[in-house]
Amino acid sequence: MPTAYVFTAHGGPEVETFADLPRPVPGPGQVLVAVRAAGVNPVDWKLRAGFRLPGAPEPRFPVVFGGEVAGVVEQVGDDVTGVTAGDAVFGNPITGGYAQYTLLPSELTAAKPAGLSFADAATLPPPPTTALSSSRCRLGRPCSSRGSAGESASPRPRSPVTLDCG
Repeated sequence: MPTAYVFTAHGGPEVETFADLPRPVPGPGQVLVAVRAAGVNPVDWKLRAGFRLPGAPEPRFPVVFGGEVAGVVEQVGDDVTGVTAGDAVFGNPITGGYAQYTLLPSELTAAKPAGLSFADAATLPPPPTTALSSSRCRLGRPCSSRGSAGESASPRPRSPVTLDCG
């Protein structure tokens, strides 16, 4: 069984542990990725401590840490186009990123640029995701995010992110 880093209840660091979990199986519109790098984000400890957005469901424990990953596609689910096994990709996982394997939604999975390391690619999802959610972007309408270049988790400054939502 693949190993993942999880929290087993709400609390402090004492609820964190490694766990052997079944390898995820991609459903329709999902991509199974062998994780090569995962981003570190303050939201991880906030979720562990019990923070949830209003209306969000209670988590089902154990919960795998990590909301950003980069890796190599192992398998694709039904109805997935444009992504195939062996592709280097990055995105926001459905099943947590601090694991040997995770699932990504195919519509939010991006190809890793060849000149970018897996570690650097795993830091890319937060600025566009923040811009998309904060702007309430609609398809076909350009959106931009100002100030995303100064993200605290970034190992070095990045230029501002602009999204084309179409």
